[in-house]
Amino acid sequence: MANYEFTETSSRNTTRDGETVRVVNYRGKDDSSIPDTVLNVDGSFTMPVMDYFMAGAENRLSEEIRAHVIERLKADPKEE
Repeated sequence: MANYEFTETSSRNTTRDGETVRVVNYRGKDDSSIPDTVLNVDGSFTMPVMDYFMAGAENRLSEEIRAHVIERLKADPKEE
């Protein structure tokens, strides 16, 4: 995952359990690990709206996406 560059592809507000959250769609792209090969990871997740805007204002949204992907990859499928 170290060579992946994560970017937001789109996002929108939605309501979940009476709370407004942001659905963040993203793409992770690695075009340097294997010569002549591009590996993509696409997905989406929700986060609190204020956290989303603070991450954007502080230019750390790609870090938030990376943290989500890593946490998801480490998750135990039996717990879901």
